[in-house]
Amino acid sequence: MKLGVTLASLRLGIRDAIARASTLGLKGFEVDATSGEITYQLSRAGRRNVLHYSKSCNMEICALSGCFEQDLSQEEGLEQLFESTKKLIDLAVDFQAPVVTTVIGTIPSSEGSKAWKRVWEVLNELGKYSENFERVLATHIGEPSIEELKKFILGLKTQGIKVAYDPSVMITRGFDPVKGVKDLKGLIAHAYARDVTKGAKGFLETVPGDGAVPFKEYITALCEIGYTGYYIIKREAAGGRIEDISIAKEFLERLMI
Repeated sequence: MKLGVTLASLRLGIRDAIARASTLGLKGFEVDATSGEITYQLSRAGRRNVLHYSKSCNMEICALSGCFEQDLSQEEGLEQLFESTKKLIDLAVDFQAPVVTTVIGTIPSSEGSKAWKRVWEVLNELGKYSENFERVLATHIGEPSIEELKKFILGLKTQGIKVAYDPSVMITRGFDPVKGVKDLKGLIAHAYARDVTKGAKGFLETVPGDGAVPFKEYITALCEIGYTGYYIIKREAAGGRIEDISIAKEFLERLMI
C-alpha cells in the first residue's frame, strides 16, 4: 500500500509540508495547483526546484488538484477552464505526477443535446491531451450518479479520463462506498483515505478509522479491482492536525497486517 497526503491537510507551507509528510513516513502527496505557491504559472526553475526538493525528501508528487470551482456544463468561461486544465496537465508532466484531479460537474441529462455534446467534446479533448503525455485527468464524483458517470466516461474516445474516488463522499450521498469501487472497476485512477461521521447537523469529516467508512472492505475492494495507486489521506477539517495524519497512517498500515 502506498500512502500519501494532501498537503493542505498539514496546514504548512509547501516545503515544510513536504518535509513533515516525509518524517511521518508517507511516500507521496497531492497538492492544490489552482492557487497559492504552486500553479501552472510557476516558472521552469520553480518547477525544477519543487521536484528536486520533493525527491530529496524521498517524496513523490502523486497528484495535482485542479478543481477550479467551475464545472464543464457551464458554457461561460469554458474555454478558459479548458486551457487552464491543459496547463495543469503540462505542470503534471514537469512534476512527474501521474494524475490531475478535477470536477466534471453536471452531466446534461439529455444525451446528444448541445450541452451534452459540449461537455463530451471538452472532456474527450482533455482526455486525449492527458493520454498523449501518459497522464490521467481524474474527476471527483459529484452531481452525476455512479451509473451516469461510468456511462459517460466509457462513451469517450480516450483512456485519459478516469475517477478520483473518495469513500466519504459516497457515504454522504447515501451510497455504499465498497459497491461503488466495484461498479467503477477499471476507472479509478486515484483514491482517498477520508472518513466522515454523522452528527445532529449532518456529516462531519473525522480521522480515518473513526467514522462510517468501512476501510478494510474498501481497501480490499480496491485491491480486487487491480488498483495500485496511492491512498491519499485527507483530513482538512478541524485544522487538519498533523497528529490526525499520523494516526490515520498507523490505522491504514494496521489494515495491511
